[in-house]
Amino acid sequence: MSVKGEKSTVSILDKACDCALLHRGGEADVYELGCGEDRYALKWYHEGFRYDASVIERLKHLNISGLYRVRESGVRENTPYLVYDFLDGVCSAEVPAMPVAVALQLLRNLVQTLVSLDKENIHHGDINPANVMLCKSGQHLQAVLIDCGIVGPGALAYAAPERFQGKPASAKSDLYSLGMLLFRWVAGQDLLDSQDYNEVAAQAFAIDSIDVSSCLYEMDCCSASELSALSSLWKVLLRSDSENRVEDFDELDELLEIALDSMGVGEVTAQTALQKFAMGLFDEKTGRKFPAGESTSLKMAFPYKKRDGQSAKNKLKMAIFALFGLILFVMVFFVCVGTKSPDIDETGNLLLQKSRSLESVESGIEKSSKSVADTVPLEMLKDLPTPAQE
Repeated sequence: MSVKGEKSTVSILDKACDCALLHRGGEADVYELGCGEDRYALKWYHEGFRYDASVIERLKHLNISGLYRVRESGVRENTPYLVYDFLDGVCSAEVPAMPVAVALQLLRNLVQTLVSLDKENIHHGDINPANVMLCKSGQHLQAVLIDCGIVGPGALAYAAPERFQGKPASAKSDLYSLGMLLFRWVAGQDLLDSQDYNEVAAQAFAIDSIDVSSCLYEMDCCSASELSALSSLWKVLLRSDSENRVEDFDELDELLEIALDSMGVGEVTAQTALQKFAMGLFDEKTGRKFPAGESTSLKMAFPYKKRDGQSAKNKLKMAIFALFGLILFVMVFFVCVGTKSPDIDETGNLLLQKSRSLESVESGIEKSSKSVADTVPLEMLKDLPTPAQE
């Protein structure tokens, strides 16, 4: 996707030519916007939902590998919205259970992204499968994190216990969510399955009592060596007390590397597994694009009213008339106080030149057939000097 680097005063919402609904969620609807060759994702929030504006403003100035690029944010028609780069890929929430080696390698991708975010003192706050896109990058598969800056605990099944107490997102709460995400990727289902707020909160506070390895064993989705490698991760991620979790993302990355090594999976083997997984994944499902020259059934009406820019034209028009008036005023001023009385023909010629210059500037807004004499007020013409009587 090509991205224009120049800052524009025109909203992307108003430049968009095409619109397609990608997802309807409880918090917001997500659309794909087409702006010529550029494509963006629009998150259009539902009533009562919003984002953390301070986080979003900081994200606009960041370009971190593995993190979506926020291009615009604001409020339109009393509705908060976000615009970010469109990602050609598959939402990890739609992916079945992954091989353990693939899940661990993708999690390492996310950890590196979170390390960079943590340096900017930004914490995601809602890490869950729906907020991780799996995108092809050449022959490789990359996990890309989207949707930072949520207000509230986020997806309940992935929220750390302290988030239910109203505490803000932190590196520790994101680490807990990564543990829940890893389980989902490996098992193909959530560890906590209730959607009731109070029930999920109670389960999160009792997470220490859940034998995660036994759950995976009963699902028969991991080998003995894989269960052993994963068990050390559950002990430092899925803990109700944040102090009992791993120290930071760098330490987690080391533990993930150790887990892969204990399974006999080196860097080359891990990358090969990722390539194989990507081939099967994108054969079945690819990123949606507007069909060129085909059916437009994907397209739909914009969820907002586009602005045609007429107000900007009117402002320009008023500015031009103000400039014309200022020119006339300056001319009259110098005529009145000058030592030399100009010839009326010379004065007329100056007015004619200014009028023609105005018509040239205003050609894109409004064509006028009036003569200069018609556009100049009579009172102002009376004040102009007349030839001296001989």
